[in-house]
Amino acid sequence: MAFLVENPTLRRQALAYVIELYDELTQENGAPTLGTQNQAVDFILADPELCRAVADWATTTEIDEATTAPPQRLPLDVLYDRVRAFLARIMAPLVFAPPPER
Repeated sequence: MAFLVENPTLRRQALAYVIELYDELTQENGAPTLGTQNQAVDFILADPELCRAVADWATTTEIDEATTAPPQRLPLDVLYDRVRAFLARIMAPLVFAPPPER
């Protein structure tokens, strides 16, 4: 279910965050599937604390411009932990994932 957010900038910032986090988690250069990214963005937008954290993160990075600078890791904070846990719950297992440890 999509949540109405009157601030399109915040929605764009949340999407940029989800894509950056997905890149870190999967080590792929791309975005998650549309269903996954929409669910994760809606998860962020449904929580005012996460919205504030995403807006704060977006002030530290340029989300609308390409750059040749080395990539910066996302800060390991509450936003990272909560969105990472959410993505882990909703993402399908990777096709070439390493076997589980015994």
